[in-house]
Amino acid sequence: MSAGVRSCDLIRPEKHGAFVDTLAPAARTPLRSGQMVQATDADQGENGRVLYRIVSGNMFQHFSISTLSGLLSRGPRALDRETSSSHVLEVEAYNSDQGPMRSTVRVIVYVEDANDEPPVFTQQQYNRLGLRETAGIGTSVIVVRATDPDTGDGGAVAYALVSGSDRKFEVDVSTGLVTTVDYLDYETKTSYLMNISATDQSPPFHRGYCSVYITLLNELDEAVAFFSAGYEARIPENIATGTEVVQVQAQSADNLNLLAYRFDPDTSPTALALFKIDSVTGRITVTGLVDREKGDFYSLTVLADDGGPKRGSTVVSITILDENDNSPQFDITSHVSVDVPEDTPIGHRVALVLARDIDAGNNGLVNFTLVAGNMQDVFRIVTTNLTYGEIFLNAPLDRESVDRYLLKVRALDNGTPRRFTDHSVTINVLDVNDNVPVVQSPRGYNVSVNENVGGGTSVLRVVATDRDIGRNAMLFYYITGGNQDLTFRMDRVTGEMVTRPSPPDRERKQEYQLTVTVEDDGTPSLSAQAQHFFLFRHPPPRYAAAL
Repeated sequence: MSAGVRSCDLIRPEKHGAFVDTLAPAARTPLRSGQMVQATDADQGENGRVLYRIVSGNMFQHFSISTLSGLLSRGPRALDRETSSSHVLEVEAYNSDQGPMRSTVRVIVYVEDANDEPPVFTQQQYNRLGLRETAGIGTSVIVVRATDPDTGDGGAVAYALVSGSDRKFEVDVSTGLVTTVDYLDYETKTSYLMNISATDQSPPFHRGYCSVYITLLNELDEAVAFFSAGYEARIPENIATGTEVVQVQAQSADNLNLLAYRFDPDTSPTALALFKIDSVTGRITVTGLVDREKGDFYSLTVLADDGGPKRGSTVVSITILDENDNSPQFDITSHVSVDVPEDTPIGHRVALVLARDIDAGNNGLVNFTLVAGNMQDVFRIVTTNLTYGEIFLNAPLDRESVDRYLLKVRALDNGTPRRFTDHSVTINVLDVNDNVPVVQSPRGYNVSVNENVGGGTSVLRVVATDRDIGRNAMLFYYITGGNQDLTFRMDRVTGEMVTRPSPPDRERKQEYQLTVTVEDDGTPSLSAQAQHFFLFRHPPPRYAAAL
């Protein structure tokens, strides 16, 4: 079977709509009806009938293919971008299960995001114990936080109070900060159990819920009050230990000089491991290694009291800024070694690499370049979606000149300073039968042969070479002209020419002009010819050969 299958990329969302991206990203078309892969076979009849099947990459049956038409479509299993953002399928075209003739193509399916994940709060229940009953309107109570793994508006979260607030509290729609909107009274109600929702901002508008449990602290006199209802700070990751983040300040009408600051015991253990507060000054400093990739936001509840039952509280929100401290990492699916025929057309994609950088912003954007092994700029690499590096053929290949390229691909981020990682891709150039056999003496030979020599006497050996390899360089020799009376025969493998058993007779024919054809075993076969002149003479029984 002589078959060729065109590679294509499929982009399919998790639920609605899909797009096909072949080799030209600008030519995307909807995939709701599937995508066809096609193979051709030059044989006739049953031998030319092409069947299709998926041979790898479809272990969870996300896709199916029509055996007869090659129409690739979704299978019964649902796609999930959050689990796998792409699927690499290997589709095989074949004549029959027992037949040896088959061809394969790689199909990459990219899953576009659909809003199918609900927001999830970092805690099922948030507790604020001991909120002073005399807390003023607008007092910060606690910060709830929910995340949504979807992208765009599907991952943006809006907070809302559902129930249980008795119109005493409100939650900021953007930050999740819960504050008071009315005066509290311990004698009227000692605790509140509120339900708060987080809703993403794209249809079908998924919601997540958490509860907030607030207990009030009974106070007999003036309460401690912070100067600010909430504090915000932004610090870079990898900030030095001991660096001050922010200073909180509170005041008490009763004991101005006896205030003590501390973190709420319910504060996240992760945050407590990274920050500490000076009990006298209220300065919050860094005490551990801050890594944005492990956490980009921390909420600290700070308490201040004067030694009695009176205490104040505030919320410190700390945002961690990204630094370019991670290098791009190549994915395991990146090509390491590929085979490319030497007659591959210029512009054809020969290899694909994938790299990601877990940093944020420009620090996480990846570009690709070829830094070594690209002799005479035979290849070029194009960065796609700041994630993929597509290697294209930029100049003709010639296996007889170079049969292997060891390319070094570099993935660089856009941070300052730029970080990079190198990856090796081996391009093996496969032989094509593009060289004609070369006879060592293309002008032929003049040979004198004694008449009446015995049958099987060697008179000449033709030698030829072929720059190709394998079957393309396997040579066969034939007498194709001038030997009508079959006086000579030639070994088709060695090129040796000998007399036949009937001895040559000079009186009958004094000379022969033979044409020898040398043919290789490639497809299609290539050949060369040489002319050889034989002159019979009387004994003595020996012969001389000269170019």
